[in-house]
Amino acid sequence: MINLHFQNDTDLLAALTGAEHERLQALQHFFKNPRLLQWVLRYVRQQGGSEEEGRDVFEESFIVFERQVRNGHFRGESSLETWFHGIARWQWLVHCRKKRPTSVLEHVQLPSQQPSPEKMIIIEERRVILERLLVQVGERCQKLLGFFQLDYSMKEIREKMGYASEQVAANEVHSCRGKLKKLIEQQPELHETLKHRT
Repeated sequence: MINLHFQNDTDLLAALTGAEHERLQALQHFFKNPRLLQWVLRYVRQQGGSEEEGRDVFEESFIVFERQVRNGHFRGESSLETWFHGIARWQWLVHCRKKRPTSVLEHVQLPSQQPSPEKMIIIEERRVILERLLVQVGERCQKLLGFFQLDYSMKEIREKMGYASEQVAANEVHSCRGKLKKLIEQQPELHETLKHRT
C-alpha cells in the first residue's frame, strides 16, 4: 500500500472521498492531530462535562465527521479542523439531551460555512425560532430530528431509539418531520423567516 502525504485540507479531502485505503490513511493522519482531542476535552469541561464525556463526544464526532465527508457535506468553506469543532459541539448537544432532555439548545450548528456577523444574527434568530418549535414537537422528535440532521442511517436510528425495525424508524422520522413542518406552516411569520433568511 502506498503511503500518502497530506500537505493541506485539499489533499486530505481528496483522500477522504477516495478509495478505502486512502480514507483510512487520511483519517489516521487527521485524527493524530493532538489539538482535536484537546479542543473537545476543553470544550466539554467548559460546558460542565467530564473528561470521560469529552472522550465519548470525540469518538462520536469522529464517526459523524467521516460520514459527513464521505457523503459530500463538506463544501470547503471552512477548514476541516473548524468543521470538526462544529460537529463536536453538536455531538455534545446530543449527549446532553440524552442525559438532560430539558436542556436548552446551545448555539451550535454543523459548520457548512463561516458566516459573517450579519449571517450570525440571522442564524441566531433562526435558532431561537427552531428551539421554540422543537419544544412543541416533544423530546422524542427532538432526538429523532437531531439524528436525521446528522445523517444517521435508519439502522443507526433504530438501534439508538430501540425501534423494532428500520421501517419503524423511517416512519417515526417522517412523522416528526411532518409535525415540525405543520407547526411552521401554522405560523406564517415564522414560515417566512425560515424560508427566506438563509
